[in-house]
Amino acid sequence: MNDSPLLPPLSRAPLRVGLAGLGRFGCLHATVLAGLAEVEIAALCDSNADALCSQLALHKTAKGYSNFQEFINDPSLQAIVIVTPEQLHFEQALASMAKGLAVFLEKPMASSALEAAQLQQAARSADVLLQVGLVLRYEASHALLREEIARGHFGELVSIRVKRNCSRPWASKYLDRCPTVFETLIHDLDLMLWFSGSRAETVMAIERPALNYLHSEAVAALIRFSNGTHGIAESSWYIPANAPINVAAGDWRGTIDSELEVVGTLQTARLRLLDSPLNIWTDKYTEALDTCLWPLLHGQIRGALQAELSDFVSCVLQGKPSQVASLDDAVEGLRLGEAIVTAAATGKSVQLI
Repeated sequence: MNDSPLLPPLSRAPLRVGLAGLGRFGCLHATVLAGLAEVEIAALCDSNADALCSQLALHKTAKGYSNFQEFINDPSLQAIVIVTPEQLHFEQALASMAKGLAVFLEKPMASSALEAAQLQQAARSADVLLQVGLVLRYEASHALLREEIARGHFGELVSIRVKRNCSRPWASKYLDRCPTVFETLIHDLDLMLWFSGSRAETVMAIERPALNYLHSEAVAALIRFSNGTHGIAESSWYIPANAPINVAAGDWRGTIDSELEVVGTLQTARLRLLDSPLNIWTDKYTEALDTCLWPLLHGQIRGALQAELSDFVSCVLQGKPSQVASLDDAVEGLRLGEAIVTAAATGKSVQLI
């Protein structure tokens, strides 16, 4: 499958955008959108009245909605950014595209690979843009590494190893509603697909039996890609409270210990999120300040999140799909994640091709 080709362009700016979901991450999206010259935030939607009122006070041109259907019925809207809980993504994106609205959908794009494929087909049928939040593709280090690989500097890829471990207290917010793979490793599975330029062929996985939540707090997977590259992926939610802080959004602070290693026949590369060039030590904690994902500089969110949303806006206005955020890969990433969940639960390898 190929990403949809040309879409109807919207030649005039500003683009009138609605944002659904005003949690911590959604508020970051709102700040980014407000800073884009081509955008007018026309409407905001959240069922939490306090969150909605707080953001309406900051974005005074926006109408406020507590009901999603009423929100997408707003005739002034041209595009929707969805940053709601993942179990709502499928129905909300489907309803938005049925209204002819371009949609930016945060990861994971759905709760199953089948739903993801249905969303892709719905975008084609409605002839609208659907773009999924693959934020690491817009982070400079990851993008530069991908260019090195694409130019052949690594030779043949031998292996890609990824790790994404998260602060223990965060588990309570996610693991009763979403498997670890969908919430954390979905980023890294996308990187594996992007770097390898290949589809997963076979998956084996193990997990620690779920102790405190519906879903397991730890999973590890071995993946064979059809071009011969092998992938190793692991994720857990056991980082203790006093680990170095490197992720913050509002009053939400904690640690994501992520690593990426690419081994080729000619070169090897390694990336670590905790290796920030800027560290602050206090009597209470060490903070490795984020300088690449969504740093707040001079009152505006910069970095990968800004680049990602700016790309979406540009694509809507020009009527073309993103050259960075592949919808095919977003669907395939969820398919791969689902295979890891199945392999870990059954103890059997899963064939994808």
